[in-house]
Amino acid sequence: MTIIELTELQFKNYSNIHSRKNYKQSIEYATLEETKNYKKLYLGLIDENENVHAATMILEKKINNKYKYGYVPNGYLIDFNNTELLKTFTNELKTYLKKLNYVYIRITPLINYQVYTSNFILKENNTSIINTFKALGYNYLNNTSKHKMILYTNNIENTFKNFKRSLRRNIDDCLKKGITIYQGSEKDIEDFLNLTDNKPYYKNMINIFNNPSNKFEFYFAKLEPATYINNYRYLLKKEEINNERLNQKLKNPNIKKSNNLLSKKMTSDKLITKYSNEIINGTNIYKLYPQGGILSTVGIINNQREIIFITDGYNKNFEHIRSIPIIKWEIIKKYISKGCTKFDLGDISISKTYTTKSGYNGNIVEYSNTFDLIINDMMYKLNNFVKKK
Repeated sequence: MTIIELTELQFKNYSNIHSRKNYKQSIEYATLEETKNYKKLYLGLIDENENVHAATMILEKKINNKYKYGYVPNGYLIDFNNTELLKTFTNELKTYLKKLNYVYIRITPLINYQVYTSNFILKENNTSIINTFKALGYNYLNNTSKHKMILYTNNIENTFKNFKRSLRRNIDDCLKKGITIYQGSEKDIEDFLNLTDNKPYYKNMINIFNNPSNKFEFYFAKLEPATYINNYRYLLKKEEINNERLNQKLKNPNIKKSNNLLSKKMTSDKLITKYSNEIINGTNIYKLYPQGGILSTVGIINNQREIIFITDGYNKNFEHIRSIPIIKWEIIKKYISKGCTKFDLGDISISKTYTTKSGYNGNIVEYSNTFDLIINDMMYKLNNFVKKK
């Protein structure tokens, strides 16, 4: 088998059917990164019948006038469990790239290094993968692993039940406020960009990821103040009736004053206070923004295999209303109903006891660390020495 340069169409066809299909190993992502002065290179490992057995997109940059290096985002499109295939691909890749004056390529493979529950209990351990790469001559870079929250599901009702209580409560509160979710279109692009950082990057992403196999989509949460106020007026009236019923029971000398009855009355009192405050909040919003407005936005990529949550942002005027979770929930519901079972909720920050996005109760996936495949050992050492100075 040998390495050849693939055409854009050849790589697109292969990447779209591969089991490791991902949005970063795509012609769209390569085009996006060209705006950062990367050059794209598509390579494939073929047999004597020209069947492709592995492929990769490399983002290339120059080190100097002669030498260059490459970055392989999300790793090769290859069966990493097939050690012989990985060995052949690695050796052929080194031979091919040496002719192009590469010093090294850096890969960040999407391999489940370790998998945890949302409470950080270890479920799966694949740490031996590091030894596999080392044995094939890759340089292992410490402390570069990445954690993501990945949700696997195929049932809407069970998914919501499995969310942690705080997230379910947040979504329910948004529904009570009458917040609606809708998908943005071309006429809404500026509204989306105004709520996000790095506007030029996401504008390019919208323009480039515009086909069914890799589609960028964005969604909004919108608040209607009149609906907000009316919903809470209804809830307040309903609770006042309940509160009076409980009050009459407490006054009735023939009814035993149980702890349960007292607890229900206290809960009802708190709800009345909460609903009254919400009406005040809604009225204040109505005075300032009678037509309501967009609260927040979420951008995703749908690559027909999974939904990847890319970015989100919110309107500073409504920052006290946490509406991003309900957008994500509506997106998850939409695509579960379309048969999608994997949702990449994005990178997470980890400390000793705290994990962001843990409310979704997905798996915390730690992807394998970064590896360098050294093509020119002398220049690799020299390049690292210069960087440290």
